[in-house]
Amino acid sequence: MRMRNELWQGYFGYWQNQFIRHNILILGYTAWIGYVNEGRGMTVCHTVDTIPPSIDWSVDTITFNRVFIPQAQVAKYLQAFELEQGIVTALLEAIATYDPTQAIVILVIGNGAVDINLLQHLAISPANCYEQVQRRWAEFQPDLTTQRRYP
Repeated sequence: MRMRNELWQGYFGYWQNQFIRHNILILGYTAWIGYVNEGRGMTVCHTVDTIPPSIDWSVDTITFNRVFIPQAQVAKYLQAFELEQGIVTALLEAIATYDPTQAIVILVIGNGAVDINLLQHLAISPANCYEQVQRRWAEFQPDLTTQRRYP
């Protein structure tokens, strides 16, 4: 899948960083529980809703699905996206070498785009995300199915 250049260059519709920022606890939770149960891998988020350029991240609700893909299954999973081999190779290398206690490999799908990130130097570790979600379980129940609500 070839991405349009403007999707990679931060134009006004580049929403993935805000999406990650507003969902970091649930993404870290998913990454950590996946790592603990299956080892290294990649967290995948697929937005159900189209993200409008005028989204107000403080009040709008974005519906998304999330899953952890174990390292051994990532290459097969990525075949559906028809990514260039160089991108797949770099992603597989990142998964093989990242520090799961301090980083998250994430693929965000939405608005016809695929965005891949290695999130490092996080303000909160994946294990701490897991602990916070566990401690505030009732607050995250809708999120643990498919939705993220913003305060």
